[in-house]
Amino acid sequence: METNKIYLGDCLEVLKTFPDNCIDCVVTSPPYWALRDYGVEGQLGLETTFQEYIIKLCDIFDEVKRVLKDVGTCWVNLGDTYYGSGSGTQYIASKIKQRSKCAVYMSKSLCCIPDRFKIEMINRGWICRNEIIWYKPNCMPSSAKDRFTVDFEKVFFFVKNKKYWFKTQMEPLTCPERYKNRLRNVSNIDNWKRKSMKVGEAPMINPKTIEATRKRGLEKGRNKRCVWKVTTKPFTESHFATYPEQLIEPMIKAGCPEFVCKKCGKAREPIINRIPATSKECPKTQTAHEARGGTGTPSGTVGKSGSGRIDGYTEHLGLTDCGCNAGFEGGTVLDPFSGAGTTCLVAKKLFRNYIGIELNGSYVKMAERRIEKECGGLF
Repeated sequence: METNKIYLGDCLEVLKTFPDNCIDCVVTSPPYWALRDYGVEGQLGLETTFQEYIIKLCDIFDEVKRVLKDVGTCWVNLGDTYYGSGSGTQYIASKIKQRSKCAVYMSKSLCCIPDRFKIEMINRGWICRNEIIWYKPNCMPSSAKDRFTVDFEKVFFFVKNKKYWFKTQMEPLTCPERYKNRLRNVSNIDNWKRKSMKVGEAPMINPKTIEATRKRGLEKGRNKRCVWKVTTKPFTESHFATYPEQLIEPMIKAGCPEFVCKKCGKAREPIINRIPATSKECPKTQTAHEARGGTGTPSGTVGKSGSGRIDGYTEHLGLTDCGCNAGFEGGTVLDPFSGAGTTCLVAKKLFRNYIGIELNGSYVKMAERRIEKECGGLF
């Protein structure tokens, strides 16, 4: 299996040539059902029924699951289809309806394909960790007068196992000023103490820990939420469904390791030392952040016993080393429907390896040109 390459061919057949557990992360957007004809024999998306489409798509992801590492992640952007009367974007759907002899369709209804796909994936053993909403503030206007304009698509975050590689992504606070009025504000500590203690007990609030938490939130932001506001971007070449780089950057950063052993394929993990409040190592009367020279993360509150220790302390000691001494490289990102090569391009920019699979030869050449143009002089 060769990395940093886009393979030409049917994705299912190409995937069968890959070894087991060789991919760190999958980021892709399959062709949506009954919306576009890409003019290639054997393409996905022109099945007679959406049930047939879902089965064929999930059969491909069965093979994706085989090549994905046990600690790997899988991100799938998938849009829905209105079943219409044959005008505008519903034209292909109406043609499919003419070919269908057994399916029953309700005109003008959403087919709920993303939800059907998610349920079938779970039925086949995938774990769905998140349903992300890609909000498009500059979405295409709709001429429909009897419904609202759709300005979002869904992205599903799947994994194979309960334990997997993941790096938390942060985002700016939507309203930093609220930190001055919320309970995290150290000026409210006296009020907190009165509410959090009983007669004869020590207060359950450590002012210095609360203040350190508040400052950390203002500096680093908050854990990234599930609604991502990303504007669509124009694409000058002949591809009709290119998602923006900004959409998939957090997927690769969160789900694909920066350092993977070249020999055994094991990713480097943070080494974290957690010190419980009951330990003598846990500092008293001051935050762990202060006690360790600012290298740790304080957490929790003062114990009820009045010992003065905070609930715990987390210390970051570096990254694991598998011991192979073979060196490290970026993890491998797979896009089995690479299209214009956006996933491969972003992976390259983030110093990861990539593998793309595409049925349309003109799209393969297009993607290779993009990657060479934008990354050829950088690496």
